[in-house]
Amino acid sequence: MPKKTRPSASLAKITRPQPEHVLARTRLLQRLDRARQIVWVVAPPGAGKTTLVADHIGRRKRACLWYQIDEDDADIAAFFHYLGLAVKKAAPRKRRPLPHLTPEYRAGLTTFTRRYFQELYSRLKPPFTLVFDNYQEVAADAGLHEVLRDGLDGLPAGGHVVVLSRSAPPPAFARFLASGAMEILDWDALKLTLEEFSSVARLRWQGRLPAEMLQQLYARTQGWAAGLVLMLERTEDSRPQAALDSTPEAIFDYFAGEVFDKTTRPGRFCFRRRFCRCSGSKPSRSSPGSTRLRAFYPT
Repeated sequence: MPKKTRPSASLAKITRPQPEHVLARTRLLQRLDRARQIVWVVAPPGAGKTTLVADHIGRRKRACLWYQIDEDDADIAAFFHYLGLAVKKAAPRKRRPLPHLTPEYRAGLTTFTRRYFQELYSRLKPPFTLVFDNYQEVAADAGLHEVLRDGLDGLPAGGHVVVLSRSAPPPAFARFLASGAMEILDWDALKLTLEEFSSVARLRWQGRLPAEMLQQLYARTQGWAAGLVLMLERTEDSRPQAALDSTPEAIFDYFAGEVFDKTTRPGRFCFRRRFCRCSGSKPSRSSPGSTRLRAFYPT
């Protein structure tokens, strides 16, 4: 059995986010409508992965099982336990709980996994979507990759799976790509277009920003949604130009906490380049995140 977790933490792990005042990204919503059974969404932090998929499910009113992966899922028994809670939340009328992975099942984990997922699928009314968020939390050598591969092998017609990650699919998922069952929605697709960028900026600013300024902000952020929001949040209402004049310390701290602390060294280089384009500068030594960031900036 998994270690005890606060009920509120367990609920958050299996609850679909419900973002408010979200711009309808029609081109991506339609792409998800046409997508293959399995979609791997891979992009850096703040690209809008979770918001997009949660918004798509809400707008299409699809049955959904949302599962947020964290360090507890390194224990396969804990994964099945929390997944069972997610199924119960998604299909509350089904009173019989899904089985726990007890020691007697360990020798036949593949068989247990396939039967477990068959029962899971039978409890959800098509069309339904399973979402596994924060998949980058799964270690490269974790057994969860093979467990999910075996479980998704039996995905029925009308069932869809979306995996949200900062990393590319692991080797265990190669068969889905090879067979055409899975497609990848990457950063190039998720980046805001200039039109989307302008709509988000005006929505956040609650007014009209000059077209020239929007173009400069777009060039600065490279379509990165979180970069735009962070720059505008620290801008005084009377001085929208301030978003271009300086880079908010919040962006330094965001990169320090969300990117550099949680990303492998090759990934840090990629994100660092994006950060430099967005900020146009290096972090000041007074920034709370500057100590961590300076480790990756040559002086």
